[in-house]
Amino acid sequence: MNIDEIAQEKGHGNFVLVLSASEEGYVLDVLPDRERKTLEKWLDGLLPEVKKAIKTVNLDMWEPYTLAVKAKLPQARIVLDRFHVMKNLNHCLTMARREIQRTASAEVKEQLKGSRWALVKNEKDLSEKQRTKLETVYQVSPELKACHQLKEQFRAIFETITDREKARTALLQWIKRVQKQNVTALQSFLVTLNNWFELILNSFIERWTNAFAEGVNNKIKLIKRRAFGFSNFDHFRLRILVERAPNPT
Repeated sequence: MNIDEIAQEKGHGNFVLVLSASEEGYVLDVLPDRERKTLEKWLDGLLPEVKKAIKTVNLDMWEPYTLAVKAKLPQARIVLDRFHVMKNLNHCLTMARREIQRTASAEVKEQLKGSRWALVKNEKDLSEKQRTKLETVYQVSPELKACHQLKEQFRAIFETITDREKARTALLQWIKRVQKQNVTALQSFLVTLNNWFELILNSFIERWTNAFAEGVNNKIKLIKRRAFGFSNFDHFRLRILVERAPNPT
């Protein structure tokens, strides 16, 4: 089962919770908020045999989800979605770039202009123009160079290792590199990594991802655009469940 959130109205912060089953290929339900008690109430409504059949729950870094699943589905393995982990790391990189640009000379600011995607996009997927921009960033900012190289090393762990214990060793070594280089911009990510370490490692057991849930979210966004938004939750939920957002990919 996938647990993910999406804003009912963009910019208003009113998140709803989307529950989906990737193997079956459809949305299970949409809940009005992302509170622990709301999720627990929904899980309580499942038949006992359905509860027992849920073996893996994929979610992002929101503690109420974890607490609800541990309380109501003790047999399920909780997996922290890799997409959200990388998103968090890229956010740290973006914040570092913005701070460096803010305090840089006019010349350096100009050279760093337009470098966002060169830094956060997977290096192997960069266009020639983006590769050239990345080389410029490396030349003018040693800190961003270090951040980017560490980001790519972290991504490589996710993409190449398929064993949980090997991943543990690789991630611990990566943490030591960040600490040795004293990369200030990544310190907050180290805290996040430490707090969610075991659940991140679970993603290496079955190579589980939240790609299906992200695909569902993209289709829900299309539903919202077609309807010019939804101010009423019941209408929003009904529209999603009617369509069931099948086969989003």
